[in-house]
Amino acid sequence: MRRHPAFSTALAATACIFLLTLLGGLFTPGYSHVSQFISELGASQAAHEYPVRFVGFLPAGVTLLAFCWFAHRTLPRASLTSAALIALAVYAAGYCVAAAFPCDTGCRPATPSPSQRIHNLVGGMGYLLAPGFLGVFAWQSRTWPAAAPLPTIGLVAALIALAGLLTLSPTSSFVGLSQRAVEVAVLGWVVACGWYIDARSRAAA
Repeated sequence: MRRHPAFSTALAATACIFLLTLLGGLFTPGYSHVSQFISELGASQAAHEYPVRFVGFLPAGVTLLAFCWFAHRTLPRASLTSAALIALAVYAAGYCVAAAFPCDTGCRPATPSPSQRIHNLVGGMGYLLAPGFLGVFAWQSRTWPAAAPLPTIGLVAALIALAGLLTLSPTSSFVGLSQRAVEVAVLGWVVACGWYIDARSRAAA
């Protein structure tokens, strides 16, 4: 049987972010995963700006938005679940915005350009929403058929995202780790949810 598109798009989005971060960092001289934002790999005038933006960020955003759509069509209907999927879509849109509106060189300008402001607005909104929508998913998945261990995964992901968000300061020497904690939490839950949808689809067939 073919994989459910929710699982396929979850894996594709995660692979895009993992590979752009790994390869972009590897081929960018002096880049630090500990102290630098992921967006710096696709910043204006970065060493590999355009591949990161249009081969990394853009497909990641599109496939994650597609996951939101397939999940909405498949998961048990509830207003809280729909609201959490909308919030996840905002998070996904941040990748698309990062492709269209890169941050300025270094991503910490004293006088931000319009592109930097848009980049910060949408991306920042997604990060602010992440612990909340992961918590909602954890709560809602308790009522989904045969969903264990999704509630536990969602709760752990929400706590990791919250820890990352609370330490996500541009002046921190560990801001890269904080950002990656949020990314791992969100994408980890997305893959787990995609796997759940795929497993339920196979069981029903």
